[in-house]
Amino acid sequence: MRPPSCRSAVDSTDKAGPVRHERALAGCRRRCLDLPMHPFPARAAAVASAMAATVGIALAGATDWPRFRGPGGLGLAAPDARPPLVFGPATNVAWRIDMPAGNASPIVWGNRIFATGFADGKLLVLAFQRDTGRESWRREIVPAKIEEVHPSLGNPASATPVTDGIRIYSHFGSAGVVAHDLDGRELWRRPMPLTQTEYGASSSPVLAGNHLIQLLDQDGGSHVVALDKTTGAVVWRVDRPEMRRGFGTPILWQHDGTTDVVVPGTLWLEGLDPATGAERWRVSGLARITCTSPVVGDGMLFAASWTTGGDRGAEHIEMPEFAPFLAEHDRDKNGKLSFDELPPGQVKQRFKHLDGNRNGFIERGEWESMAAIFARVENQAFAVKPDATGRVSDAGVLWRHKKGVPYVASPLYHEGRFYMVKNGGMLTCLEPGSGKALYQEERLGAIGDYYASLVGSPGRVYATSQRGVVTVVRAGDAFGVLARNDLGEPVQATPVPVGDLLLVRSAGHLQAFRESTAR
Repeated sequence: MRPPSCRSAVDSTDKAGPVRHERALAGCRRRCLDLPMHPFPARAAAVASAMAATVGIALAGATDWPRFRGPGGLGLAAPDARPPLVFGPATNVAWRIDMPAGNASPIVWGNRIFATGFADGKLLVLAFQRDTGRESWRREIVPAKIEEVHPSLGNPASATPVTDGIRIYSHFGSAGVVAHDLDGRELWRRPMPLTQTEYGASSSPVLAGNHLIQLLDQDGGSHVVALDKTTGAVVWRVDRPEMRRGFGTPILWQHDGTTDVVVPGTLWLEGLDPATGAERWRVSGLARITCTSPVVGDGMLFAASWTTGGDRGAEHIEMPEFAPFLAEHDRDKNGKLSFDELPPGQVKQRFKHLDGNRNGFIERGEWESMAAIFARVENQAFAVKPDATGRVSDAGVLWRHKKGVPYVASPLYHEGRFYMVKNGGMLTCLEPGSGKALYQEERLGAIGDYYASLVGSPGRVYATSQRGVVTVVRAGDAFGVLARNDLGEPVQATPVPVGDLLLVRSAGHLQAFRESTAR
């Protein structure tokens, strides 16, 4: 909790603009340091540590959800949150509104909800009233061209925006980054090239002090960029030529007196200096394509990623040597392979992935780079801890676990346990320090794919299937389903447990659920 004066400063519509807001926020920071101890100190300390990593997030109250997966990207509701256990189309509905298409999660600041969308060839940034769902404003961005997205699962509005309580920052693979104030006034734009994957962009922006960090891993030209959050100017850019397409979102990790921007990528999890983008460390163990985001807890960093062909055994993909394969299939003898020259199989299925420069051919360098990735990759989850000097490396990996690993749904560290949900509706719970399975691949009773990430509230874990079934599981060493809630329409966005609400963006709707007794 925080003094009311902090909220009034953040929500001010004073036309003096961001400078006055920044000064007010500085005062809030000082006052918030004097707040009383939370009755659940260990839990509060973990959440507060994550919040403190980012300007704006440092001020996020117990009823704010300022970025993808909430404060610190942890996926955790506040210790006093009371989202509903049982809900559905006719049960514990606070409000339900029509919503433009999009896979981005909503974010919450004060009495406002912000989201992005896509309709009629236009990218949208939208604001709603938290208590009623009534739309406050919408702003349109008309790109020159819409990025390529998956025909049934993808959407040009898939990255979740982030706010510091002064501005809302939204990333679109078709347009770049745009910043608005809380009343919808556009402040700046930073155009970026179209994303080079057939699935579009979904890595969400994050704040690190005065920098807005955007990860752009793709089939060619992968990089991470830091923008000045006030002006949109590029502060630094780090090219990542060894990284291919990826869809995870960075987090900030505070440890040993320093803060790292933790960035997932092909095979590697990296720690960058938020001020310069310089690489501080890297740890191996990620998948060929990383769709999940890492999490932190109790001094440890956790990651889990899975991609087709990365499991050792019969399903493992191995690419043949380039020279003999080229000699057999290069019909026009131009030293490279076109799509039509490839025989049916794993390589042809991944033609766009291999054709990193998008020239319509697979060349030797592209082939050998991908072959090296397939040779090394091994799907898994792992935990890493800094050594006594604060150094992070493979030597600090505490454990690696290779069952129950998620494809898209990010894992959760919650109340001293590490959770993962695998496609098909199977939940795994591990001891975070040892990796010992407390239970493994327990069936949730809700089949299908899982694109929404896990989130937690006190005593509960929420797992959301793409078919729209939200299963609530008891947090603890023993597996136990508390409720299954069928929303009746697909869900790909991660739910938001904030205060006494659970916000769920489903296909065509934004829904707010609240226990009837909490009204």
